Amino acid sequence: MRWMMRWIIWCCVVLLTACGTTQAAPEPPTPTPLPPDPALERPTYRVQRGVIEQVVTVTARATPVDMVRLAFRRDGRVNVVNVRRGDVVKQGDILAELQQEEALDELRRAEDDLAQARRDLESARLAKEKRIKERELDVERARRELERLLPGGEADLFAELQERLETAQRELRRTRDDASWSKTSAEEALLDRAEALSDTQKAYSTAYWNWNWVQRYGTDPENPFITNEAGVRVPNLLTEKQKEEYRVKLIQAERALRDAERNLEQAQRARDRAYEDEIVRIREAEKKVEEAQRALDMLLQGKNKTIEEARLAFERAQVALEEARNETLNSAIRAVENAERALEKARRRVNDGRVIAPQNGTVLAVAIEPGATVTAFEPVIEVADPSNVEFAATLSPQQMRLLSEGQSVEIRLLSRPDLAIPGVIRRMPAPYGSGGSGAVQDRDATTRFQVVDARGQTFEAGVTVARVSIVLERKENVLWLPPEAIRSFEGRRFVILREGERERRVPVRIGIETEERVEILEGLDEGDIVVGS
Repeated sequence: MRWMMRWIIWCCVVLLTACGTTQAAPEPPTPTPLPPDPALERPTYRVQRGVIEQVVTVTARATPVDMVRLAFRRDGRVNVVNVRRGDVVKQGDILAELQQEEALDELRRAEDDLAQARRDLESARLAKEKRIKERELDVERARRELERLLPGGEADLFAELQERLETAQRELRRTRDDASWSKTSAEEALLDRAEALSDTQKAYSTAYWNWNWVQRYGTDPENPFITNEAGVRVPNLLTEKQKEEYRVKLIQAERALRDAERNLEQAQRARDRAYEDEIVRIREAEKKVEEAQRALDMLLQGKNKTIEEARLAFERAQVALEEARNETLNSAIRAVENAERALEKARRRVNDGRVIAPQNGTVLAVAIEPGATVTAFEPVIEVADPSNVEFAATLSPQQMRLLSEGQSVEIRLLSRPDLAIPGVIRRMPAPYGSGGSGAVQDRDATTRFQVVDARGQTFEAGVTVARVSIVLERKENVLWLPPEAIRSFEGRRFVILREGERERRVPVRIGIETEERVEILEGLDEGDIVVGS
């Protein structure tokens, strides 16, 4: 710029001189030669050898390791809040409660129902003891009845069974006589019906042929010809009325034949029934005789149905006694169990309207006050152990893909950036770490960093902030340049290498790239001078 200003001033002087004289212009003076253009100064960089690291740095905040966010399990209006921020609580403490008079009434009713069910169970136990005593008395009565029927007892069954046998024998004889008479009567009735059928068949045959004759010849079938007054033998023609009489006789004969056939069938069935009745009645009478004889024989042998029944009654009484003793009182026990479940349900409903401390700790935050309306499962109180803290940060998916749980980190507090605190990645959210399966979305999507050595520092949950650095890759004894020394064109990387007074373009192959250093894999040597843009 300076040499350009000199050149302009010199031109102006020459013009003014030419305009100010009318004489011949004198010989112009020899101009002072301009200095050459100074070269534009460009930054240069030297290829160095050293350590290069690819580091991810995030901002993290101290947070309790075991912090729990507590919420009501149903909607409602807050009735009372029992804690404030900083209060120390114990496991089971009620921190807050909704307005829930109805639920508390239901809990009291459930407690009363359980008490009643337990009283009913006790009454059932007393009733069981009473039934056992009654069954013991039944066993004793059955035993005495059996002893009375056994040989040598008070009851004498022989005469009764002997009388029963004789009665059955008399009934058998009477049945045989009655059955024989009935069968004979049925056979005689059958013969009468058979003879009547034969007579009816003959009458039908005569009526059939007479009507056939009348239809064919029109004369009287019984007297076909007569002698007239002139003494001439002529056909004995019938009038229409006479013909109708023969037709009616045939119809009557058919009806009589069917009736006779039905009567015969009935007589046959009656005779068959008589035969069957004779067999059945005699068999039943014989069976009674056999049963009476068997009962008498069993008695003589020391066996008897009545005695067997008495023995069975005694055994049944013993079984009933055993059942009474083994009675489990299932219905009363189930009633108590149902009442216990109802009480547990009522307690759960009441507890759903309460915020209860699940662990010992300190209240870190309270987001409700009496009279406020709350939504179920929306956190309202935070409780944790403030002495056990770690750092949490929200990382991008691109960052988390490069990390893994257990990886070492360096933590520097914003208040002490000069102090490096060692740590490790304790947990990462799914699907990048063990924080859930990934199938269910975890509300806590932060990455947690555990402090290995606090180096004498204290951390306050929710207040202490730090920068966490994670080394992704580290190489030693490698060539490197700053990023501004590298140029690119159409996706290719190159540098301007200065060799004395000469500069030339050199392509390079790049390795690790950080904000401060770029690894040079090929194209340059240590100590080379590179011209920046």
